[in-house]
Amino acid sequence: MSLRKIMIPLLISLALLVGGCNSKNSSVASPATQPSTVATGTSAPTSTTGTNGCPTSNTTNFAKTKFLLHTGLAFGAFHRYLYKPYRAGTYTSGSAVHKVLVFGKAGAAALFIKREVRLAIVDVQSSPILCKSLAAPLSSLSDKIGSVVSKLKSGDTSAIQDAQTAVTSIEGAAAQGGAAITEDPNATIG
Repeated sequence: MSLRKIMIPLLISLALLVGGCNSKNSSVASPATQPSTVATGTSAPTSTTGTNGCPTSNTTNFAKTKFLLHTGLAFGAFHRYLYKPYRAGTYTSGSAVHKVLVFGKAGAAALFIKREVRLAIVDVQSSPILCKSLAAPLSSLSDKIGSVVSKLKSGDTSAIQDAQTAVTSIEGAAAQGGAAITEDPNATIG
């Protein structure tokens, strides 16, 4: 199989994924801009912001549940597509075609993870309990995943270990806050 036959579909899928992850055109509303009614016609919780920037009561329905969903997907995909191949040495071995496929899949996974972390941040900022302990670490993880994406473009895998440290820290903080994250081991990016 030629490199050209592999690269064209890979680049098209990455372009579509990157286009869908544009934060300016996001279909996810921030807590401040979410409508005050849900599909059933009931009012969504409203609250004021405390001194630390966190709400004093839930500002969206099921914030903790949605946080657990998004982080479970993000962390499962991180371990499946980035961390385990990194530990196995997949990024440094194999033919040129194999490396292109591995780095392409890792880049797509990193973009998926970044999107899920961004959605988890919105959910965390909607819950007073989660916001206090997880808003800053999740924002830091989002920056680290962005670093993974930019470094993977040049073939550098050094940022993956930093991201793993942040993931472990967030899992511990979430568990202490009563929101134990269960990673989805079968998380797929496609």
